[in-house]
Amino acid sequence: MKTTFPISPQAYDNWFATPRGKRVLEEEKKLFSKLMWEGRGSLLDIGCGTGIFTTFFKGMGFSVTGLDLSLDMILCVRTKDPQIPLVLGDAQLLPFGKDLFQYAILVTVLEFLPHPFFALVEATRVASRGVGVAFLPPWAPMNVKRRLPFLGGSVFQKGRFFSFSSIFSMLEETCVINGRRVIRRKKGGCLYPLGIKRDFWANFALVRVDYE
Repeated sequence: MKTTFPISPQAYDNWFATPRGKRVLEEEKKLFSKLMWEGRGSLLDIGCGTGIFTTFFKGMGFSVTGLDLSLDMILCVRTKDPQIPLVLGDAQLLPFGKDLFQYAILVTVLEFLPHPFFALVEATRVASRGVGVAFLPPWAPMNVKRRLPFLGGSVFQKGRFFSFSSIFSMLEETCVINGRRVIRRKKGGCLYPLGIKRDFWANFALVRVDYE
């Protein structure tokens, strides 16, 4: 299955190298540092892209494996860290057995998948202890602007946006499908406008479920 993510690895990394991109990346990394699993362990980064977060997760202490549908993205990660195991594959049909990893995470991946629910079914299947999803809430001013068709040129006009409740709902349903019992839920957001620190206004958000 194809995704609708049209940005090249070079363009993606170049944006994060801009002053604004650097600030965004710093805030997003702070969010991950706050909400990721403290016990570390094995982690599958589903839709790893250029490896910006894959390498960060490795630096946090996770034994990380990256997966992406794009060979160009996989090769880009390889140039950053040739030691990270990488797999070419579809988030909606993962080439791994049940419980092969302790954790799985998807960072702004669901926005560009034809069937995001399938990806979460697969994530909760292969991860034995928990799944995290980083996503773009729909009502943040920046994300509303990204969706406006008359602006043109935004990659996010071809994507979709999710609320906290919709992500949690999908995760909990996919946990039931895979026989998981949810024992913990966590959430947070960053890049609030005007210092208004409410999850509803977050431009970038992270939710996490832990299960047995």
